[in-house]
Amino acid sequence: MIDWKEIELSDKPQIESKICASGCHGADYSFANLYIWRKAYVPLIAFCGSRLLVGMPQWDVYAYPKGDGDVTESIELLLEEAHSKGNKLRLRGLTEKTINEFIPLYGDRFEIIEDRDNADYIYSVDKLTGLAGRHLSSKRNHIKHFEKNGSWEFHRITATECGCVTSCTEKIDDDHEYILSSLTEAKAFVDEFYREKNDPELAAEATAIDEMFSHYDELGFIGGLLYQNGSPVAFTAGTRLDDIVFDTHFEKALPGVEGAYTMVNREFARMIAAEIPDLQYFNREEDMGIEGLRRAKESYHPDVLLMKYFAIEK
Repeated sequence: MIDWKEIELSDKPQIESKICASGCHGADYSFANLYIWRKAYVPLIAFCGSRLLVGMPQWDVYAYPKGDGDVTESIELLLEEAHSKGNKLRLRGLTEKTINEFIPLYGDRFEIIEDRDNADYIYSVDKLTGLAGRHLSSKRNHIKHFEKNGSWEFHRITATECGCVTSCTEKIDDDHEYILSSLTEAKAFVDEFYREKNDPELAAEATAIDEMFSHYDELGFIGGLLYQNGSPVAFTAGTRLDDIVFDTHFEKALPGVEGAYTMVNREFARMIAAEIPDLQYFNREEDMGIEGLRRAKESYHPDVLLMKYFAIEK
């Protein structure tokens, strides 16, 4: 029997150790994502030896156990629970790495189905900070257009209420110093973004971003605000996923501000790379099957498209 529980902030160290141990670099079951999206997806968690179990009972689906070491005990517990409810076991979030672990043990009992809509787009640090090469010439042009439309600044977001836009700074290292904007300023921008969108389908996302603002430091978020002509035009924020990958959770820009998305992406990547010198990749998460979002993510030519899979018991 699995001892399920709701996720709490105190679970962060244990869950993050399992994420790092898994070596998969997928963003869907990071601690920050599990926590800020918990009201929308109502995940339950449990620990089984060196593995993290995540269940979503409302959909009768479970995440592939995160962690390292023998996975058999975890899978057997999930099989037992699914069968006790009269269901076949349905696992999501498998990657090529975990499929290679899973198939020799259970391949004859499960069907593997590709889940393209939830594949993660992963880019090298050099690609997002430099935007070099012919394939990214359009991105460099977007930035030129943004720069032509007025003065601009990129600010690091701080949870401290500095009460300023331009009068306080934070030094990252000898070569990098950032102007600060407060969390209150960032939240005001994002709240206005959602009000203007007025899209009921974004309600769950708006709740998740509110959770991020409410627990910004505890969850380890780092964020930035992009200003043009003295006014904020784009926001972004993310967390470190593991030893070499940073997860960009949110990126929002005002419609009609040409190049804002490209500029906030580049400046945020440069700030994070300066702050975390050993970082190798940015995970910009999935496109959810949304055509425009897919085109935007593909236009940066990901270094890795981390495919996800379902394993459905036959």
